[in-house]
Amino acid sequence: MIIKAITMPSIKYTKGLTLIEMMIALSLGVIIILGLTSIYLSSQKSSRTRDAIANMEANARVALSSMRQIIEHAGYPSIYNVPLEKPFHSAEDGAIDTSIRCRGGTEKLVKLVPPSAINNKYSIDDASKDKIVVKYMADNPDDSNAEIITDCSGSRILPECSADPDNGMYDSMKAIVYSAIYITTPTGRSALQCAGSRSSKPQPLAEDISAIQFLYGINNGVTTSYKTATAVEAAKEWESVISVQVAILVRSSGNVLQTKENRTFVLLNQSVNRNDKRLYRVYSTTINLPNRNRRVL
Repeated sequence: MIIKAITMPSIKYTKGLTLIEMMIALSLGVIIILGLTSIYLSSQKSSRTRDAIANMEANARVALSSMRQIIEHAGYPSIYNVPLEKPFHSAEDGAIDTSIRCRGGTEKLVKLVPPSAINNKYSIDDASKDKIVVKYMADNPDDSNAEIITDCSGSRILPECSADPDNGMYDSMKAIVYSAIYITTPTGRSALQCAGSRSSKPQPLAEDISAIQFLYGINNGVTTSYKTATAVEAAKEWESVISVQVAILVRSSGNVLQTKENRTFVLLNQSVNRNDKRLYRVYSTTINLPNRNRRVL
């Protein structure tokens, strides 16, 4: 019997990673992780920027739309066609008369309990925060043909305070509704607000409106030129205003940039500087005054 020797397969021994190979592998891993982290952070930053811009555009749309609805009422003579010479309340008019009472004497034309936010408001230039006060006549809300029966806050005009010659004010020419638009910071957030003569408290229109400017279109019968409230007041041209240009500077609700940036923005004919980490955008529009364009200048 022949016994054959069994040949064992040879075992190949693998070498471990050298120190240099391990360092290269770790370095590549770190680079990949850093790259992924950078992509993630960049994506997060882009997402925050997109969200901020979307919110700013939404605020701008609301602000411009709200102001258009209010300012277009300027000079409205009511359905009773009561003449109103000036479409805006300015400094030359003095303080709004809060002593005027409506028909019957039990209600005042300007609501003052608590003191109305419309008090001491004028159409004026105020650095980067201009103010505008719209004037128009009030329809009787009980009249089926009534068109405008509220101030800018939505507060309803009482029948006895309207321009209705039979059921409203004894002197229809005093049935004026005032609606002021201005910027304030009630909670630290710059907000666009309105104050109406029939409301006790101002109402917010849009948040994060950082600056605003108004220019008034003066028609001389041939062309229209745009002037500041100061220039219109000096020339006594309020009766000739037929349109309003408005520009707003909208900001992001929080910080978006990594570091502060010093920037200059132009609103119509005025420059505004900002130095912080927020985003800013300028939006503007022109609002024609239908009640003034229909009248003979």
